[in-house]
Amino acid sequence: MRVLFGSDRVPGAAERLRPGGRIRGLEGTAMQLADLLNARCVLLGMPPLSKEELIRSMVDRLAEAGLVESVAPVVRALLDRERVMSTGVGGGVALPHAQCTAVMDFAVAFARPSEPVEFEALDGEPVQVLFMVVGPGDRTGLMRILTRISRLLYTGDLQKKALKVQTPEEFIRLVAAEEARIKA
Repeated sequence: MRVLFGSDRVPGAAERLRPGGRIRGLEGTAMQLADLLNARCVLLGMPPLSKEELIRSMVDRLAEAGLVESVAPVVRALLDRERVMSTGVGGGVALPHAQCTAVMDFAVAFARPSEPVEFEALDGEPVQVLFMVVGPGDRTGLMRILTRISRLLYTGDLQKKALKVQTPEEFIRLVAAEEARIKA
């Protein structure tokens, strides 16, 4: 199993997930969420879309970046997960996630639509910030990535600052800075 770090594939990285959510990468360094982000998969100012269209657009971007082998089964897995319970966790945030055999590695996408999207969130409020995580059958790795995202969103200013970034690269730098600040 492999974990994607940006657009690079790192063989065996999934086996190096460490307790506490750190992902041990090459030469013993701890890989952070910023290392899992690919600028091509950071969507800023998207036109207003439905929940399903937004999920599809994010998966399309993962596929264009070569991080997803087949779009349809990944979209289906994400929408099936949404039918169980919305991943709109409240406070304007959604964390759509799923495991799928069409995903060989963990992949993360981020979206900030131009207008809030109705996502059937737990608090009933529309969503402004979305982190999507897809991965293979390794539930532990998926949960560690989601935990990392949640920690960054709720222990600092990531969400507020993410609403203001202008470029995907700026967003990735913001995530890296927040990780360094809280030593995630």
